[in-house]
Amino acid sequence: MSNNRIINIATIAYLAFLLIILAIFGYTPTNDTDGYLEYAQVCLHQGEAYPCSTLIKGTPFIWNIGSINLIVFSLWLFGSFYPILVLMCICKALTAWLIAKIAQYISNDKIAIATLFIYILYPNNWGQSTTLLSEIPMIFLALLSLYILLSKNKVYTLILSGVIMAWANWFRPIAVLFIISLFIYILLFQRKEIWKKNIPFLIGCGSMLILFGTECYHRTGYFVYQCESFWYNMADDAYSGATPDPHFGEPLFKKGTPRYIENMQDKTCFECREIWKQRCIPWLLNHKMEYLSKIPYRLYYMYQNDIDNMAAFLPNKQKAEDNYIVLPYRNIIQEIGNLSNAQYLALLCTVYYYLILLTALLGGVYVIYKKLWQQGFLPLFIPIFGTLSLVLLVQGETRFKAPYMPFVMMLSAYCIMWINSKLNNYKKKL
Repeated sequence: MSNNRIINIATIAYLAFLLIILAIFGYTPTNDTDGYLEYAQVCLHQGEAYPCSTLIKGTPFIWNIGSINLIVFSLWLFGSFYPILVLMCICKALTAWLIAKIAQYISNDKIAIATLFIYILYPNNWGQSTTLLSEIPMIFLALLSLYILLSKNKVYTLILSGVIMAWANWFRPIAVLFIISLFIYILLFQRKEIWKKNIPFLIGCGSMLILFGTECYHRTGYFVYQCESFWYNMADDAYSGATPDPHFGEPLFKKGTPRYIENMQDKTCFECREIWKQRCIPWLLNHKMEYLSKIPYRLYYMYQNDIDNMAAFLPNKQKAEDNYIVLPYRNIIQEIGNLSNAQYLALLCTVYYYLILLTALLGGVYVIYKKLWQQGFLPLFIPIFGTLSLVLLVQGETRFKAPYMPFVMMLSAYCIMWINSKLNNYKKKL
């Protein structure tokens, strides 16, 4: 059986598995998606796309535009958001296929198949498509754009790649990370094609972003083409005494902190943004070391676990605020017999996750030692650059590393293939 056939069959089987998970366990509400649904209902009532004029005033920031508009469209067309969950399963399965094809292009068939199976066997990927969060469409579209740009040369396909990247950015601002990564990759390894590839790509991406912004401007008077929550997030950290961990369970707009704005309900999200910006910049300029001292903890927090999507397997998921799983890490041996089924699955996922991190670290060392610069550049650069950029700018949640995990898994595949080759050589000597 050819390697491409293996990839295709595994992708189809993975899609079937995800649909079965959805059919058995159903929709998983989250705090964010409850907000998306609320905003979508307002937009539907107003007969506008998001952001609509009603939600620009009285809300703190522009949320994930693509996700909310996808819900608006589904509610308008089907009267339900459940068709989106099926679409999420399809996009998740196609993401697995794209990861394999990208690994196949930059490396070889063995790395591609190993990466594919690491991805589809990872438990935290199984429940993600039962939610309406922005990660799946954002990652799928970004990887599709990346694959087209790397593997195609015709001008119209390169323009299409840029358009798709703008769509990914519409779901969550991710374009800059991939554009910088791709530009450096092409500069280093496809230098003769740097202008041939980058100019059509940037034309496609820029044109689509302008189209998004112009459409919003005609409706609302504001040129908006992506989520705008940077200064909202920064205001949660840019003051003396702010702890580096996410302030879960605390008021979002606690009086006495930069986030608190008197009569915020009477202001537009853009007015709030300017107020937070004016409050944060002077503090950041005067407290550089205090701010930078938070970075190590942010890095630890983002990578400490990866079980956000395991809530899909909870028996009761009615309340979004209760849809999370906690593991008793400090007493796991003593409590091992008292865990729920969802906790056992989360524990399995955690062990798998740490194995991925360990093998990815060894895979990175292997890539550098063997000087596999072209094959290893994107798997190394995207997680490192993306992670550092994120923790420097905001307090990242554990799920915010999702765009980097496919590339971490590619590094893990390098380690597994290296160990496999060593074992085969050892067997030959026996």
